[in-house]
Amino acid sequence: MIVEAVEDNFVPVAIYNNVGGEDKKILTRFGEPAWNYQVMRFMDSKAHDIVPRRDRVWTLPDTASRLAEALRAAEKPVPAYLTNILIPESNSRQKTAVLAMHCFWTGEAKLGALDGVLTTEAGFYEHREVVRVCYNSEKLSLRRLITEAEKMECANGVYLADAQDREVAEAIARNPVNAFDKLNYRAAPASDQKRQLRSDSRWSELNLTPMQWTKVNAAVGYGRVQDLPLWLTPRQQKQIAP
Repeated sequence: MIVEAVEDNFVPVAIYNNVGGEDKKILTRFGEPAWNYQVMRFMDSKAHDIVPRRDRVWTLPDTASRLAEALRAAEKPVPAYLTNILIPESNSRQKTAVLAMHCFWTGEAKLGALDGVLTTEAGFYEHREVVRVCYNSEKLSLRRLITEAEKMECANGVYLADAQDREVAEAIARNPVNAFDKLNYRAAPASDQKRQLRSDSRWSELNLTPMQWTKVNAAVGYGRVQDLPLWLTPRQQKQIAP
């Protein structure tokens, strides 16, 4: 996805350090020392920096954020998959809730569609079908998650590891709120995960990220194929086109 973003929105140029020839000339021209830390610079056609130079950009979300920052500074559109998937998928404010329901196939599709939900996993806890929900607590509060889940009949029971979260949930939940012990949790087999996509083998060929699996499963489960461009890259969309 990063490679696609670079190739489709920029003219990529790789300059090696600690070598001679043209690479050394370019390092000298732009005042770059020949060290071993990679540098990401975004320039316009006149070789002027579009955004301030940065080095030591180690992580995938940092790289995605830099690409998006440069595109915005150049007043170019930012691909939806950068802002919707690659950046929020590694959000540091992630929290987890486990919700019980009649059918975790339906639960994954319904809960995965909520704005702020990052990933879902079908599983079993205390002999019940549950969905383990990872969500961005800055975008989706626990209070709203439970409220929306109850509307969808996907919160027949609520399990939370954090005591403070349990206090919040007990104040609003219509159904029992209990402590979550991960040692008693069991993930459902692969054949039960993202069930809305299992009938079409094309999805497994797309190399989807965990968040993509969640959001695409929800879109297909709700019959909202028009939402797929929010979660898939253009090349992935071509792969699943009829």
